[in-house]
Amino acid sequence: MVIVAAISGSDGSRDVAMQADELARAFGDELHLVHVIEETEYTRRVERESSTRETDSGSIEATAAAEATAGLDEVIGDHEVVSRVGNPNKSVVGYADEVDARYLVLGGRSRSPTGKALFGSVTQSILLNTERPVVTVTGAE
Repeated sequence: MVIVAAISGSDGSRDVAMQADELARAFGDELHLVHVIEETEYTRRVERESSTRETDSGSIEATAAAEATAGLDEVIGDHEVVSRVGNPNKSVVGYADEVDARYLVLGGRSRSPTGKALFGSVTQSILLNTERPVVTVTGAE
């Protein structure tokens, strides 16, 4: 089976990856680090590359995922980096379903109920939209 970890590129991604690696080793599963670049960011990067005449849009999501996972090779074992473009909530849940993940590992931060209602939360949305077991790493974003 597969352990899927959602990686955002924030400081907390290291903690998420390390927890996911621990689970993958415990179960003898593969580890997949999933990074989702939102459509607006993807478009911004395409426009920036086209204006500098370095257009290679097929690698934009892979480049973003590589940036988000930089330095993780030093703290976790074998893993696969998966890059997607779109809505992070739907993309992570969809990928976990696609590979029949044993666990989803997500970062979470403490927020007030009002903050969650006003601003939403990728973690909260994934929790509400998946039937898979989820491990949240608190303090990670």
